[in-house]
Amino acid sequence: MANFEASLAVLELDEIAKAEVRAFVRRNAERMEALASDAYQGEIPDFPICKLKPLSRLAVLIWKLEEIWQKYEAAGIERKVFVDSANDIALRARIYFEKTGKVGLSRQDCVWLRHLVNGQIFKLGVLQFQPFQMLYLDEDDKGGTWFIYVDGIKPRLPEGRPVLNVHIQKGADLTPEKVAESFNLARAFFREHFPERQFEAFICFSWLLDPFLKTILARDSRIVQFGSNFEIIGWARDNNQAVERIFGKRWRKKSDFPQDTSLQKSALKHLKDLQYTCGIIWFD
Repeated sequence: MANFEASLAVLELDEIAKAEVRAFVRRNAERMEALASDAYQGEIPDFPICKLKPLSRLAVLIWKLEEIWQKYEAAGIERKVFVDSANDIALRARIYFEKTGKVGLSRQDCVWLRHLVNGQIFKLGVLQFQPFQMLYLDEDDKGGTWFIYVDGIKPRLPEGRPVLNVHIQKGADLTPEKVAESFNLARAFFREHFPERQFEAFICFSWLLDPFLKTILARDSRIVQFGSNFEIIGWARDNNQAVERIFGKRWRKKSDFPQDTSLQKSALKHLKDLQYTCGIIWFD
């Protein structure tokens, strides 16, 4: 229990969430070790943790945090980097509560958080970075064309080469200064801790990089400024991520879509034009 309380203390959870998690752990004290040990056995997406109820998932992940910290510590990772990275759990719990009114995590959250469990995600400044191998998403899961890539990119950055996958959390501060600081921190961090990997580029798959956004947003928009850091190498006619991130979900009627922000109002007029985009920044 001492390790559990220490782990709970480092997460930026509100008091209601902490109380519910503590209560769950007290009720299930005798089986917490087994639940945590089995949580990520098996294959994606059929992890045992995904079969638990939302509150159970959150409690089990917090119980595992000491074990996860030991992986980061063994790799020489600073405690602050681990704490900042682990707080993705708290962020996802807050988002889940906003959507459902319940304390916990979704199945999708738990699948994503395998990267934290495996010691393979690092928050440096305002962005998350994941060691990765270059991957081209030419086909969708039905064998059809998905991403279209610019000519000549594959010889320049062949599939399988070491890259850093960039992830942007909800609410991240994308002011140019903060973004530049994150990339500078990442270059120093990965050169120090993973010198053998010789990363060639940062890669980002995101609706935020869609060049079309320049036509509907102001030039000084943080989204536009963030996207301008990247060399766009591919795009897919897929607006699912953009719709989810801008509107929360896909609504049945256009009139039902939220229109509380200028981004929502502009995007709603151009839903069919929004894309999923891939961009890179060369590491050196």
